[in-house]
Amino acid sequence: MQTWYDRFSGKRGPLPVGSVINGQFSILDRDLFNGHSRLDPGSFLLNDGTNKFNVSGSSGHFETSKILSADTTEFEILEHAILEYKDAITNGNKRSFLIPEKLLARFDLTRFEELLSDVLKKGHLQEIARRPRLELKYEEHLLPISRAKKIPSSADIHLASHSQHWQTRTLTGVVPKKILSLESEDELNIYENRVYVKILSLSETYLLKRIAEVKRLEDIFREAINFQNAESIYFELRQCIFKMWGEGFSDPQDADGNTGHIESTLQILISMLKKIRGLKNSQLYRSLSPNLQVSLKINMTNVLSHDQHYRHVARLWESWLETLKSNGITPEFILNQNQNIANSYIQYGYDLIKRTLHEIGFKENKNGSLSRSDIADLSITIDKNSEIVLHRNKSKLYFIPFSSNAILEKNISKVLGKDRVLLTLSRQDDEIYNTIWCAPTNFYSLESIAKLVSKWLIVETYKPLTAHIRNVPKLLMDELKSINDGHWCFQNNGTTISKPYLSLVPRISKFLSINRKDVSIQKSGEEINDLAHSFDNLLHCPTCGVKVNESQWLVRNNGSFAINQSNCQHQWKVNLQSDGSKILMIRPSKLVDDEKGYDFEKYGRFFIELKL
Repeated sequence: MQTWYDRFSGKRGPLPVGSVINGQFSILDRDLFNGHSRLDPGSFLLNDGTNKFNVSGSSGHFETSKILSADTTEFEILEHAILEYKDAITNGNKRSFLIPEKLLARFDLTRFEELLSDVLKKGHLQEIARRPRLELKYEEHLLPISRAKKIPSSADIHLASHSQHWQTRTLTGVVPKKILSLESEDELNIYENRVYVKILSLSETYLLKRIAEVKRLEDIFREAINFQNAESIYFELRQCIFKMWGEGFSDPQDADGNTGHIESTLQILISMLKKIRGLKNSQLYRSLSPNLQVSLKINMTNVLSHDQHYRHVARLWESWLETLKSNGITPEFILNQNQNIANSYIQYGYDLIKRTLHEIGFKENKNGSLSRSDIADLSITIDKNSEIVLHRNKSKLYFIPFSSNAILEKNISKVLGKDRVLLTLSRQDDEIYNTIWCAPTNFYSLESIAKLVSKWLIVETYKPLTAHIRNVPKLLMDELKSINDGHWCFQNNGTTISKPYLSLVPRISKFLSINRKDVSIQKSGEEINDLAHSFDNLLHCPTCGVKVNESQWLVRNNGSFAINQSNCQHQWKVNLQSDGSKILMIRPSKLVDDEKGYDFEKYGRFFIELKL
């Protein structure tokens, strides 16, 4: 049985029986998927459009989301944006973590839309609905002789064998009372009319989808433009988001100058939809629409080829079919496209995390590591399981890019664990722990990652705050007391640090040099000096890494402190709680509208509360 890697839990094992989440598992060996595509090691188990999988003797189906099945508009926009991001990297073009410039083309009418608009304007479809092609259909009916209009050739044979329909009999023959007659009826159900009705139905579905797409893109663009002058949002957050938005445009005016173009396209699409729906109320459509089936490849009859109106139906059909082919209609194409999106999303997530580290004060070194003055160097890699890993000393933080449109259950948090973070391309429930909606339509993707990474770094950085140095030799204790200015609290033969004292390290080192033969003094002294460097890191802003002077440290009770003034316009402090725990609070020096409460959309990563 094939062994799989569960990307959520980070464990290996067989596939679950029955159903799986699209994109949750990756294969560890080569295998054949659904009999049509080869999966290489590391490939994800993704849907090929059939919603089923069969590989290595394991078969089942992919879990479907009722929430997403109703509206896939935004997710399709995201897929386009992610693929455009990867293409920009490949071609060396400008790239953007938000909706890129190239997606402005989605506001233009497609070839099918232009053709449909032209055909509707010239009234070809309306004329077919008003005067459709008909076929005369003759059926034999037994009628009184007075009502018979057209006699079929079989009437004599029928009359000869049915004497009950004779009026009288003569020497030369019979006088019929009833006779077979041909009755003609107008038949709408011809092939050309079926194609016409089907293209109306397909056009309506297409237009509904396109209108939803343009409206959503319009909302995204308006939301981005509103960030420029949004006074209700903290200015650092506002500037960061709007800067990222502008990076994807070669001309800044393109980012906010397309409102009129969007509205024009939207009006044309809505107008066409109204006309199509009007045609669906015609007698022709109502009489043929139930359970209508037409093959993708239509037969070019004389009517569809040469009729002045019906030939435009054939043109529309071929143009619609081209749009279908461009979206992929074979399982092989769909699977390959989904794999491409998954790989592109990994690159997108990696680059966004790296950009996030730069935003919170890290700089890249020649060896590829990232450094900030208050924190040990970080490294960021993509491992063999396609996970983005942040390394710091012995600590690791895993980011799992998950490009599926599956809606996850809340209990997925238990599977993930504390050091595994899911980056999802689709919106998820905000209550799911360690899950970040990381997408080009989410203006807070970077902020969410920055806040999570900052908390991860804080946990390690603030450990010295609770450090207690035990068994300090009396001679060293006396030396510390002689230079103490609120730096240490002494208890019995130990000491607890109250505020940074890196400026006193030369004095302590000098004392150690004088007493170099005393092993116990050397051991305690080295521990005190090491903690001085670690404790000094607390003078750096946890949000951006900017350092303040020791004089800005305000000592509070039991290892608590406050820094109210800094060059970076941020405050941070540690408050002691009634249960003895400590809470680190980071916030802007000037809150928006002087509000005390926290609102992520107003402050992003610049407002953090964390239990130490």
